[in-house]
Amino acid sequence: MTKYLITGAGGFVGCLLLNHLGTRNEPKIEVLALDVRSPRTAFPAFPFSFRFEAINLQDKERLETAVATFKPDMLIHLAAMSSVAASWEDPTGCISNNTQIILNVLETVRLYCPRCRILAVGSAEVYNTGGRDEHSPPLVETSPLHSVNPYALGRQAQELIVKFYVEQFGLDIVSTRSFSHTGPGQGGHFAVAAFVQQLLNAKNSGEKTAVLKTGNTDLVRDFSDARDVVRAYDLLLLKGKSGEFYNVCSGRGVSLRKIIETAAGLLDLQTVITVDPARLRPNDPNYIIGSPEKLRTQTGWTATYLLEQTLRDMLAVR
Repeated sequence: MTKYLITGAGGFVGCLLLNHLGTRNEPKIEVLALDVRSPRTAFPAFPFSFRFEAINLQDKERLETAVATFKPDMLIHLAAMSSVAASWEDPTGCISNNTQIILNVLETVRLYCPRCRILAVGSAEVYNTGGRDEHSPPLVETSPLHSVNPYALGRQAQELIVKFYVEQFGLDIVSTRSFSHTGPGQGGHFAVAAFVQQLLNAKNSGEKTAVLKTGNTDLVRDFSDARDVVRAYDLLLLKGKSGEFYNVCSGRGVSLRKIIETAAGLLDLQTVITVDPARLRPNDPNYIIGSPEKLRTQTGWTATYLLEQTLRDMLAVR
């Protein structure tokens, strides 16, 4: 029996990860899911032993009790405040939360199950030094780090904490720098999901033209389908090298405007884009694309979803 502990299991990616583990059809898996909210996934569908506990990772005493009792073999740390926009509204809260919970998780593992293998999910926001256009080289794991928003700063601190626990305490930790990802079920406070919801609202209202409120739609980003991302996480947990960082990305860039146009086309809608100043983020680079080569080479991972299929599934159109 392999025991998995998943933090942030009630979130968008956490639910997809639970479903992915279910597709393995391996009954010799036992999962303890931790979050402040319950996963939306239908528990009876899992072919493995599953238990959920509502725990705030800031509560170190309850976390210690859960980990000491369960003694996981594998731990996937997804939990975090993950909105860059929200981090500007509460910089202290975002940085404090994300650094404190990784400290609580790693220290608890060190004390109660030091041989547990950990996947610490991080963010490509720590780079924030993308190029100017499509001719710029993709970001690789050795590219310089340059955090320019509170969320990224907290994620960079997480990386330093992880490095310390690997080097000084010998914990077995693999880390990701995850680029933008989206898919069915993502919350509307993220860009693509917000676009999709506005387009669906227009379609359901019988409108021929959707008027969208957006930020800067000329930005080019590297988007992956979140279902591909959770496969990458699973493979990295099994095959990634301890102490190493891995880009999780598609290696392809697409503008936010192109995403809107593609989704609108699937619904046979015209669009009018209006820039909402409240949706603009300071210091946003124009062009960010990553290289997934290290991930591919060491795990065999490849993306299986093209952007149009992701959008079709989010819009539920065929």
